[in-house]
Amino acid sequence: MKVLFVVNPVAGGKNHTETVDRLKEKLSEGAVNVQFVMTSGEDDEKQIREAIRNFRPDRVIAAGGDGTIQLVGKLLMPLDLPLGILPLGSANGLATALGIRGNAEEILEHLVTTHRIRPLDMLRFNDEHLCIHLADVGVNALLVKKYEDTGQRGMLGYARHLVSAIQETPLYRFSIQTEGRQYEEQGVMMAFANAHKYGTGVQISEGSVSDGRFEIINVEAVTLEEAIKAGLTILNVFLDDNMISEVITCREAEVLLNEKAHFQVDGEYMGMTDHLTIEIVPGALKLLN
Repeated sequence: MKVLFVVNPVAGGKNHTETVDRLKEKLSEGAVNVQFVMTSGEDDEKQIREAIRNFRPDRVIAAGGDGTIQLVGKLLMPLDLPLGILPLGSANGLATALGIRGNAEEILEHLVTTHRIRPLDMLRFNDEHLCIHLADVGVNALLVKKYEDTGQRGMLGYARHLVSAIQETPLYRFSIQTEGRQYEEQGVMMAFANAHKYGTGVQISEGSVSDGRFEIINVEAVTLEEAIKAGLTILNVFLDDNMISEVITCREAEVLLNEKAHFQVDGEYMGMTDHLTIEIVPGALKLLN
C-alpha cells in the first residue's frame, strides 16, 4: 500500500517534528510505502498535486488542523482517493465532531489498515470557497484575521485579540433565504457548520458530516466572560449553548448582511463580504473511518 502524508509541521502553533519522526519510525516497521509532503504556506497545492501525480498513493492522510484537512480535501474531490485525518491542530473541530480519539500512533495504525469508508460532505461558498468543517462571518472571523495579521500562533495569539474583536464587531442584520423559508436575524456572528459539533465540544445539531445538510447558527451577542467560560483554552469557536439564538438546517442558502463583515473558512481569513451563497456538496470525499 502507498500512503501519502500531508503534514502541517506547525499546526496549532506547535512544532510537530518529533511527532513526524515517530510516525516515520513506526511506518518503517511495516509494509507501507510512504511519502511525506510538509506544508509551508507557499505552493502547497502544487506540491500536493505533484506528489499525488508522481507517487500515485492508495490513500492520503492529512495531518494538521481543519485548514490542512480542507486543503487536502478539495484536491481529492475530483479523485477516487480516500482521505484520512490525523488531528494535530488546536481545536481539531472536524476530528472532534467525527469522534477521532487516541494518540497519533494509534490513529495512524488505524488509518493505514482500515478499509471502512464513509462519505464526507463539504460546503461551497459563492461558487468559490470550499469548507470542510466551519465558516463564519462576524466576531470570530475578525479574531482569525487579527491572529493571522500578527503571525502569533497558539492560545496567546487568540487571547490577545479577543477583547478588541468583541468591541469592534457591530450588531449585524442577516437576511437568510433557504430552500424552504425566509429568516431575518441579528447578531455579532453567523456560523455555517458541516458538522454537529464545534471543536470545543458544543453540540449545535443532531446532524452529521454525511447527511447532505448543513447548519446555520446565529449568535446574538458574545461577552468576554462568556467567551472565557465557553472554552477560551480550546480555540475556535468560543461558543456555548446559551450564546446560540437560532439553528437552521438546510441544503442551500443565500445570506445578505446589512454591511460587510469579516469572513473565515476553516480557520483561514477570506476577506469581507455582505453576500454569501452556500450549498452542500453531498459525499464530496471518501473518508477513512
